[in-house]
Amino acid sequence: MYSKTHDFSFNARFTTPSIDAFLVDELALLAPQKIGGECLNSPVILSVPHGGRFYPSQMIENADLHAMRTLEDVGSDIIVMPLVNAEQCAIIAKCSRAIIDVNRPKSALDPKLIKNVNNKAVTIANDRWQRYIHSGYGVIPRLSASRLPLYNVPPTYESVQQRIDLWHQPYHTLISQTLDEAQHIFQKSFLLDIHSMPQSSPGLADIVIGDMNGHSASQDCSDLIKKELKKFDLTYSMNKPYAGGFITEHHGKPNLNKHAIQIEINRDLYLQEDFKISSEAVRELGVVLRDIVKSVSSIC
Repeated sequence: MYSKTHDFSFNARFTTPSIDAFLVDELALLAPQKIGGECLNSPVILSVPHGGRFYPSQMIENADLHAMRTLEDVGSDIIVMPLVNAEQCAIIAKCSRAIIDVNRPKSALDPKLIKNVNNKAVTIANDRWQRYIHSGYGVIPRLSASRLPLYNVPPTYESVQQRIDLWHQPYHTLISQTLDEAQHIFQKSFLLDIHSMPQSSPGLADIVIGDMNGHSASQDCSDLIKKELKKFDLTYSMNKPYAGGFITEHHGKPNLNKHAIQIEINRDLYLQEDFKISSEAVRELGVVLRDIVKSVSSIC
């Protein structure tokens, strides 16, 4: 159960004050945001779906907030924000991934967690998202990163629908509208979906590039990103262990000149053992992403 304060962090506090999480009473304040791009002049749209640190107070009364925080892509928004300006925009999810995962289809409902209006377990669609749902990581996650239950009392079906209506659908609408705007200016548009990943094995690369095994972006786009990573002596892997999620799958349509690639950044690059973020490492990663944006823009 959570303590009623507006300031949460892990046991060791982060050096960046904005890394704290916040409880919000007004649900409208958790709406996803398009930041920058007032005078859009870039074919590349940045997306940060899992950096949200805002939690609706009424939706976590029966939840473990500290367990929920383990699902955050810690620092992903902090890395992206320096790239944002009047010509370059980013779509940022403010609501935590533990409340609603916009990188899952809205149909990915977990029957072990969610009951429908008739108080029966929801049915699972027969698609590739089944394994994520069974693992506890559907559109409404059931488990923490360490596979501990998030809820003492599961959310109601009405609450689930509210989350989808308020935060899931608007996020994808913002992406679609902004990609259309970019494509109206340029011949192509490109979505760069930014995530962070925990170091899960000694052999995990610095960066994982996910293009849905070639289905969400052209080979040229992936090759340019590889070239930039090599320039900075960063190791990378393609589609392993992350090939992309619903965002890249849904918005990446190379046949329509809309490309989408997921970038997973190893937290070992910038997150220290005491959960402090290295400002210098964040700055360097920002330079890498800026050069990737410039390189990809050159073919759009």
